Amino acid sequence: MKVISIYFKFSLVTSTMFHAVETDIPLAGEDLVVSKIIRESNKTEIISFASDRETADKFLALIEKYDVTSWPGRIPSVLKIPEEGGRVRSCFMTLRFDDGSTGDVTFREVPEETGAEAQKAFTELVFASVANEKKISSRTVYPKLSECREIREKHGPVVAVETRSYSCGMMYNSNQTVYQTIERSGEGRVRVTVRKKAGNEPEASGSAETESDILSRVQEISDRENLPCWEYAAIDPSIPIDRSMQPLDYSSSSSLSVYYDDTLITGMPRVKRTIGESACKLGGAEVDREISDMVYEVVTKSGVKVDMPYINYFANAQPLATQTPPMTQFMGMGMAWAAAGTASSDPAPDTSRVSSPAAFNSDDTWNCPSCGETGLTGKFCPGCGRPGPQTETQN
Repeated sequence: MKVISIYFKFSLVTSTMFHAVETDIPLAGEDLVVSKIIRESNKTEIISFASDRETADKFLALIEKYDVTSWPGRIPSVLKIPEEGGRVRSCFMTLRFDDGSTGDVTFREVPEETGAEAQKAFTELVFASVANEKKISSRTVYPKLSECREIREKHGPVVAVETRSYSCGMMYNSNQTVYQTIERSGEGRVRVTVRKKAGNEPEASGSAETESDILSRVQEISDRENLPCWEYAAIDPSIPIDRSMQPLDYSSSSSLSVYYDDTLITGMPRVKRTIGESACKLGGAEVDREISDMVYEVVTKSGVKVDMPYINYFANAQPLATQTPPMTQFMGMGMAWAAAGTASSDPAPDTSRVSSPAAFNSDDTWNCPSCGETGLTGKFCPGCGRPGPQTETQN
């Protein structure tokens, strides 16, 4: 068999980030044009470089020198991950043969000295092939979800899944974030962890173990839908977006992340791949909802319950009680605090300062008799949500 092309991927991987540069290098034929692909969550760049027979022969010489065609099929050794930062730089190469077959190489299939030497030689030659002076053209594309399903990216088994929801109003420190993480803890068992953060308050969290097959079910979906590459789905910014129905005083977002054990590929035992809003808007919402519902069921089954951390800005003001992020989507933050307080089991607010109904001052401002806020002009108190005198009069 003869090698007709090389697909070379240089990656920088941490537990929360995966960045890779792909290079497609033809070694046979007349049209020897090298393609470099840089994939990001908001766009993909494709750059073309001129090549020649001399460069192709240099790659073939390296393949022969290190007997690379004999490496595919061997089990790679585990990469040693640096303790500080946990950042790994690794290379992955696919050989394409003239009979249509392929072979994968991680440069860890052979004794460490030979593999490291070969990796350095191939990396240097790849970088020389995409030097700026050889650049022919470049273009930016925004892959649709259907295109992302066709991208092949090597990953190991699913070891964790996580949902994240975020909401924020106009009031200072009104932002809230909720994480729900499910990770493998044993055969047929998972550990459920819930973390909640409100404003600048300390994070609250809780965890427990339970029996569940959710990770194997997510694995099936991942294999079927090619989930790792959904992160590359992007919306073309030149296409107008109707923002007329978007609220100006409230924003929210959510995401779903799947973690893979790539020990035998990039060397990292936990690599994060995220399904963001772009993928959902481009047709992936149903799959996102399917997995998110699984996470909700397992969290509920585990019995883990975490109260949202209190936010208490004003003396004697009513604290923010336990509430789920959607509660604030349909009301002002002050009203949400008041509603949450009356529906919770928190201690009753201090009413010792309530002596009379709200009334206008001589300058048309009013003072809140519930929490002591003064000089108010709006219909509701921003501290506790109590209606002002104009509202009480209307009622």
